[in-house]
Amino acid sequence: MRSLGSRRDGLAQVAIALAALGVYESMRLALRPDWPRALAHARLIAGWERANDLAWEAPLQRSLLHVPPLLDAMGAFYLVAHFAVTALFFVWLYRRDRPAFRVFRNGFLLATAAAFVVAWRFPTAPPRLAGLGLEDTLRRLTGIDIGSPGSGGLTDPVAAVPSMHAGWAVGVAAGVYRYARSRRARWLAPLYPAAVVVTVLATGNHFVLDTASGALVTALGIAVAAGWAIRPVLRLSLRRGVEQPGSSPGS
Repeated sequence: MRSLGSRRDGLAQVAIALAALGVYESMRLALRPDWPRALAHARLIAGWERANDLAWEAPLQRSLLHVPPLLDAMGAFYLVAHFAVTALFFVWLYRRDRPAFRVFRNGFLLATAAAFVVAWRFPTAPPRLAGLGLEDTLRRLTGIDIGSPGSGGLTDPVAAVPSMHAGWAVGVAAGVYRYARSRRARWLAPLYPAAVVVTVLATGNHFVLDTASGALVTALGIAVAAGWAIRPVLRLSLRRGVEQPGSSPGS
């Protein structure tokens, strides 16, 4: 019976994830890209980064352009890891710790919803499409055109802020660091978001500010979800404290 219940719960979690992803993608694709605003916002971010010595995207890309195989690998990593690694993480966490799974699942859903609102109200073109001197490496090296004005792609091309590639990667690393039994896995966990950040910057898909905002949104989402999760425990503790008779001063 326990095995059957566990299997049903697992299928329910898959259904929840797929339904949430379907709703998110449908809403995202329903938005019409506002290219004038998106390009203006991209140039605004680029100017702010230059003023604060954070314009690292172009120098990083230039340093890697002479190594096409590495950029090809980064392109494949960008296209596959975001969903594949996240899915594997949640399967692992579900088996490892069910309450933690629910906290991280809810945290990711909250963060993704917040990212959608930001992208809706503050559309931003990626650096590779903003005329900032960066190349569209995926298109240059593999012929894959993701979200340019002339493409009919299945992605929202003006949702650079915040970077949920970076945000989800930070969440995955936090979960592995917190719940993995292996010390090696815990210490290797931060390498994953580091690789993701380098990849999205080098391929011209995100600004430095995008990656920072993505990490912040995900951290806040997980924090809120964790707060919700401990509310019943806090209520029970408070109730027990109120119901417990107090000690007399002389006892």
